[in-house]
Amino acid sequence: MKINANNIRRIAMMLGLVMMLAVVLSACVNTDDVPEIMDTSFVEDTSEVMDDTSEERDLTTEPGHTDAPIVTNVINITPDTVAISGTCEEGAVIRVKGGEEEVTANSRDGYFIIETKLPYKNNLLQITAKVEGEEESKVWEEIARFNATADTRLDGNSVSVGVDSLLYLDKTVGDANGDNVYTESQLTAIKNLVSDNITAYINRSSGKEVEMIYVLIPNSTSIYSDVYPEGLIEKPATTVYDQVLNTLNKTRATVVDMRAIFNNVAKDEAVINKGGLYRVTDSSLSHYGAYLTYAEVMKAVSTRFPEAAAKAEGDFDWKNVKALGGDLVKYRELDKNIITEEIVVSLPKFMEDEALATINTVVKYNDTEKNDYSYYTDVREDEITGVAERFVTETKRDNLPDAIIYRDYSSLPFSDILAERFNNVVMESAGNFTFDATSVVQYSPDYVIFVLSEDNMDTAFGIN
Repeated sequence: MKINANNIRRIAMMLGLVMMLAVVLSACVNTDDVPEIMDTSFVEDTSEVMDDTSEERDLTTEPGHTDAPIVTNVINITPDTVAISGTCEEGAVIRVKGGEEEVTANSRDGYFIIETKLPYKNNLLQITAKVEGEEESKVWEEIARFNATADTRLDGNSVSVGVDSLLYLDKTVGDANGDNVYTESQLTAIKNLVSDNITAYINRSSGKEVEMIYVLIPNSTSIYSDVYPEGLIEKPATTVYDQVLNTLNKTRATVVDMRAIFNNVAKDEAVINKGGLYRVTDSSLSHYGAYLTYAEVMKAVSTRFPEAAAKAEGDFDWKNVKALGGDLVKYRELDKNIITEEIVVSLPKFMEDEALATINTVVKYNDTEKNDYSYYTDVREDEITGVAERFVTETKRDNLPDAIIYRDYSSLPFSDILAERFNNVVMESAGNFTFDATSVVQYSPDYVIFVLSEDNMDTAFGIN
């Protein structure tokens, strides 16, 4: 074949230009964005990696070694911090390399959630598991990326990863550190509000004795503060809970201080066997924590109405169930089918009375047949009433007192059994603390009860 010299010269010039362009482009690369341990040019985005299945990886467990962890979620909590979750061998310690620092965490019930800070924009993380007495597992590799759009939730439900695969609401940090304390003028406003409401209730009660009860429920992290990473919390001199408790004690209101009750029993074996005081994957009280709260409220009521004393623990069936992950898992956008927990549920034996028909029609849980024990908070236009909605019941048991109950979402685990202990009861919708003079005249209550959690006191007292 005859070779054309002009063609050769053209080809040589083109190759020269390509080489010069390659040198120029390489000089423009910001090497700070790419870690030395990896080449991410083959990945367009993290979702491609998340589509991998264990079948595409060699996860065969060698004799004497721990099963490899299986990652199901990598979620950016902040632009440069990710939460990694998945399944693992029971009791395994999870190790993550490739982040800014090597991190470890204990797993829970066959799942893990672990947080790591990213040093680069693209990061190859290496996740292993190790059970005591066995060798470390094979490595699961996962790509995590810097995400400039990741930020905390604006609805107050931002969740972070705590110690040993536990989750906590970020807003509780300010409460625990004493960052959210009230001013003296705000405390005076709270005192005046409560005193004025008591006076208003009495004036509208036609001479009937009306008692106001405030039920204070602490954040779970106020009782179990070891969920927080080391160094995050410094014990303050005073907190909002302290301030509100002290302020209410200067009024004519009766105060039920559940923090004192919970602190006394939090580590009791009997309490632990009943599921503890709070859910693990949900921000709500456990069924037993709810029962203790209900019992303390009715102890205050029974001083005037002995027949209204709380039902005994033996009046409930207690059973262990495997529950899907709760609202903390939802807020953190993890998989509730992976992040599950065993809970102890209480089933009242005394709700068959026809007088309690209204209470029995209230939908409490989303779907217990599918082990979803999240509370039903939807508002619908049909005849279904959710446990968070307003409902009124008249049980026609004249030996029991009447009550109006204002509450937040901490009341949902025990709203039904609390309502059962009264004759006529108005259960206001969760989150509504607005004084209603019409209800006082219409229902003439013996008690006006406020149930509020530590992290919701601003709403309860109208503090902006």
